Amino acid sequence: MDQLLGEIIDKFEIFILILVRMAGLFLMSPVFGRQNVPAYSKVGLSLLLSYMVYSNRYLSTGIEIQTPYVFGILIIREILVGFVIGYVTTLIFSAIWTAGQLIDTQIGFGIVSVIDPQNSIQVPLMGNFKNILALLVFFVLDGHHTLIELIFGTYELVPLGEGVVTDELSTIIIGLFSDSFLLALKIALPVFAITFISEVAFGILVRVIPQMNIFIVGIPIKIFIGLVTIMIFIPLYINSLKGVYNEMFSNIGSTLWRMVGK
Repeated sequence: MDQLLGEIIDKFEIFILILVRMAGLFLMSPVFGRQNVPAYSKVGLSLLLSYMVYSNRYLSTGIEIQTPYVFGILIIREILVGFVIGYVTTLIFSAIWTAGQLIDTQIGFGIVSVIDPQNSIQVPLMGNFKNILALLVFFVLDGHHTLIELIFGTYELVPLGEGVVTDELSTIIIGLFSDSFLLALKIALPVFAITFISEVAFGILVRVIPQMNIFIVGIPIKIFIGLVTIMIFIPLYINSLKGVYNEMFSNIGSTLWRMVGK
């Protein structure tokens, strides 16, 4: 224990920089930063991972920090790197929330919502269901292990204190933001298609049987059709998540590569 503390104190500034990047990820990531995860667990895991990076790469480093001003700038840069990683992962799960909101609106669940413990806000019912299912699939596919390995790799891709904001970074961030809406539409598209067909069928019924109250009959049928469609397409949704997560990991690497100062 004394040796461990001695190693950390010897290059305390370097350890802090590593910890700051790790903490930035834990603050932004919807996987590790959820509010229902105990704070002690998040702090302990970030400290453990930071020490592993420190002992494997920076224990004998020659990096020296001359002034507190330079140290402050480096801290801001490391926080930014961690936020970027967390932001890219957040976009994927935010797209799932958006898809759930679109689905709820289509099938008549627009006014139904539940409490999200992550953000302490009301969220759509189907969005909450699809997000929990996506998070479960993420852990089943060992996505958390892949994310941790990717975090370790970022210290090679973007060395300490060398992460900068570039024009290319801004462009790819905007592109990922727009792609998240496209992903939400792809997830909700099957329900959109089926409900559109049902709307056309209801329109024909109204013309054929004018006495039928379409608002009383149509709403429960529309909900039933929407729920059946969701259940049918769940296997396809689960299978597609693997490709979505692989693309997410690739996007993290592409985004960080654009943060390296030329």
